Amino acid sequence: MVLNYIYTDRIDPTEKDENPASPATVLLVMEVLRLALRLNIPRLRCLCARFLKANLCYSNVLPALHAAHHAQLHCIKEYCLRFVVKDYNFTPIVMSAEFENMERGLMVELIRRRQQPPPKHPPHDPDVEIQGTTLEQDMAVLASSLGGDVTGVGALSDVTLCVGGARRAAHRSVLAARATYFEAMFRSFSPPDNIVNIQICDTVPSEEAFDSLLRYIYYGDTNMPTEDSLYLFQAPIYYGFTNNRLQVFCAHNLQSNVSAENVLAIFEAADRMRAPDIKQYALEMIVHNFAQVARQEAMRHLAQPLLVDIVTSLADEARYESPLPLAPRALPPPPPPTPWLMKTGGGRPRDAPRAAAAAHGLSLTS
Repeated sequence: MVLNYIYTDRIDPTEKDENPASPATVLLVMEVLRLALRLNIPRLRCLCARFLKANLCYSNVLPALHAAHHAQLHCIKEYCLRFVVKDYNFTPIVMSAEFENMERGLMVELIRRRQQPPPKHPPHDPDVEIQGTTLEQDMAVLASSLGGDVTGVGALSDVTLCVGGARRAAHRSVLAARATYFEAMFRSFSPPDNIVNIQICDTVPSEEAFDSLLRYIYYGDTNMPTEDSLYLFQAPIYYGFTNNRLQVFCAHNLQSNVSAENVLAIFEAADRMRAPDIKQYALEMIVHNFAQVARQEAMRHLAQPLLVDIVTSLADEARYESPLPLAPRALPPPPPPTPWLMKTGGGRPRDAPRAAAAAHGLSLTS
């Protein structure tokens, strides 16, 4: 049960006996409590103490008192004594068969405690609040040593992970327990010099994204920049994680936190990661906020193919989103021909006076 707590951060005393108040279960938890004190696991000690105090009853309090006395578990022994001497508990317990078989010294101590007046203020119980660190906190401390600490817990590492020019110490057992990719690697062969080169599909992630991946592997941390989420979006599939929690978080992080300030970085990362859907989404945001994005310093450092994509999208945006022109208006009708420009049968225009006279049925003679 202690090993189960060390690996999973929880205990189940009723795994073999469904009755949590049975004497066998109570004695088992008391043995776990004794080991927790010996191994200095304060959180497990508090959990066991709370379990015992919640499940003490007439049928198990005397065996628990006897076991606590011999194991020198003074906190549990004191709680058992206070439980027995209460007015509504004392008579049924004293009349039981277990009390007749109690050790003489415990019996005397119990009777003397009964004769003492109850304290005005109950003593402070240090086990009321859970103390100590959780498994997540312990793994976070372990992960913080992966940068190369050779004097603390970092000295227990047995493999080195490389990404680009950065190296991180790691632990095979943790990597194999969290990802089937590493489990298959360490079972099949030992990497040369215990060095493993890290990539996600065909892409080498950034050093920051790699650190975010290690934090997730060690203690499930999902607090990471939006740019790292893009690198790690396909990591659960590539490394064979036991669930898709990281992938769901990365998708939510990308959809919720892409802004005009970081869209260029996401656009570049999507191009390197060959993620066309995310790249297209970032491209549409760049076009939509081009007046703000174009003034950023990162725009000056974009690769030429990415700049071509932006320019092409801007051209398409102008072509498809500009309102269509209205139907062309009809041209104004031409003005009526001037009488003196009218043609006669020969097709030659007359001079102005003769044309005007002919229009009024007159004739001019020379």
